[in-house]
Amino acid sequence: MLSGSPPYAQAGVDVYLSTVAAEGIACPNVADKLPDIPAAAKAEVDRNLAQLDKQLQEANDRLATSEGQGGPNFVQNAILGPLADKRAAAIDRIAIAIGRVAERPTGLDDLATCSLGDSAAPSQEATPSGQATPSTPPEQTTAPPPTGSATPDPGGGQAAQTIVCPNVADKLSDVPAAAKAEVDRNLAQLDKQLQEANDRLATSEGQGGPNFVQNAILGPLADKRAAAIDRIAIAIGRVAERPTGLDDLATCSLGDSAQNSADAGLSADDYVDIRDVPKAEQQQAGENASTGTYTSQCGTNRQGHSNTDNLILAPGMSDGAQLRQDYVGNLSTDAFSTNESLAAADTTCRTRDDRSAYFWPTLRVRGSDDESAAKGDTNTEGGTYTEGGTNAEGGTNAEGGTNAEGDTNAEGDTNNVGTPVQPTSVKLEYRGNLTSEVTAAPRFLRMISGDARAASNGAENARPTFTCTGFTDRLTDKYPICPSGSDLVRVFDMPSCWDGQNLDSADHRTHLVFPDETGACPSGTEAVPQLRMTLTYDDVPTSGDAPFAVDGFASEQNDPSTDHAGAIGVMSHRLMNTVVRCINNGKNC
Repeated sequence: MLSGSPPYAQAGVDVYLSTVAAEGIACPNVADKLPDIPAAAKAEVDRNLAQLDKQLQEANDRLATSEGQGGPNFVQNAILGPLADKRAAAIDRIAIAIGRVAERPTGLDDLATCSLGDSAAPSQEATPSGQATPSTPPEQTTAPPPTGSATPDPGGGQAAQTIVCPNVADKLSDVPAAAKAEVDRNLAQLDKQLQEANDRLATSEGQGGPNFVQNAILGPLADKRAAAIDRIAIAIGRVAERPTGLDDLATCSLGDSAQNSADAGLSADDYVDIRDVPKAEQQQAGENASTGTYTSQCGTNRQGHSNTDNLILAPGMSDGAQLRQDYVGNLSTDAFSTNESLAAADTTCRTRDDRSAYFWPTLRVRGSDDESAAKGDTNTEGGTYTEGGTNAEGGTNAEGGTNAEGDTNAEGDTNNVGTPVQPTSVKLEYRGNLTSEVTAAPRFLRMISGDARAASNGAENARPTFTCTGFTDRLTDKYPICPSGSDLVRVFDMPSCWDGQNLDSADHRTHLVFPDETGACPSGTEAVPQLRMTLTYDDVPTSGDAPFAVDGFASEQNDPSTDHAGAIGVMSHRLMNTVVRCINNGKNC
């Protein structure tokens, strides 16, 4: 280090390039922190260790040639920050590779951040002794200067623009079931990356030089997108032909803010007068039908238990839902819940033997003065659960309990606009089968209904969910406009034909499917109690161009067909047996 130069031991310290150009970037050694690498993972681990070396060398090359560029934060914004993003992606791939065949290593995330150090610092990741350096694919080219408009002047108006990226989901065809979960996780990651980049764009006005947006925002975004797109291609390629031509979708550009507006896709065509919806044909129960019901009373989320996680579709991924979810039942549910933590948690249900997690996307009332939830979406209603009471099984939920987490969504849902509203009633009803008795469902069974990406994926897994009180024999996949005196209703029927073996499946659907058009379960499955979740809202406006909408992915533009819900069954065996008896004996419990 040159005499008198400022030390650079952490992110955010101002750097003067006339001094630091002679320094080098030093990064924590990842290879030294890895456990014994299983043979099945070694090739992929080695490739990513080599990629870490390449990333470091490129960053040092950039540092050496960047003297005089940018302002006092240029090195952090344009070199160290992007390097940390690339390293985080490579380190994540290493952990994933090991985790597929052994215990996934922990504590690696902290190794992504680098700092300025002595230029003589050695390369961080050496290829294991005695092995040839693994070949690496060519690095994804970063985004070119934004097309259609010049890069905004540092003092002018860049926050009024938005970043527009190619739609990856539209370019994927028939994702195999075995790859769908991983593909969905990475599509969600792409949405999250885009939102974070737009947030950075909105708060960076006046920073850097004329190339700041390209160097500090668009370039790093392209790198992160390239890594996520590569993971999608790898996931599909493991079980089918690997898709080609996806690399070009990594590059994004600046565009008009309306292009990514949360309500750009909503129009009058997305709303329908419920009186114009035809009545649905009602299926008739057969001779051997199980006609009873069991209702679990779990409140209406007065605790304010909400977050942007999805434990079923994106376990272990904070903000994996990319939309806000509301919960009743289990009070601990988030991305990092386990079967054990769910079983040990408290519940809002009157019957404490029901610790199931029930959740759905938030409904928002929209208005012309709405601001993006990117500014923070904290519902401060909070509240204490006081319903308590003795249940039919003889157990008492006397604890009630305050949800200590409140309802603050620390991540913030940045994809949606409007004021969140809670349902005035939530009915959780377990029903029978039209052609047979039901058997007990296993504990921790994962259930999903609908498709959060139906606007992109098509209608195969979408289900109409909307109706109005007084018109519940009419169900629509559009947002219903209810007449005076009628309230908005959302109805979610869960699949109820279990394969008899699995609590979940790769696509989160094949282990638990819907009955056929006659109400019978397909061959090889058995009927279990069908959960119907009915949410009623009594204060939703019916006027305006888009008076209300459900939360959704940014790419889905709040399309009503994307409405969906999920549940994880955590009833005691005793309570599940009671549910089965009530249904099979034709009782309403």
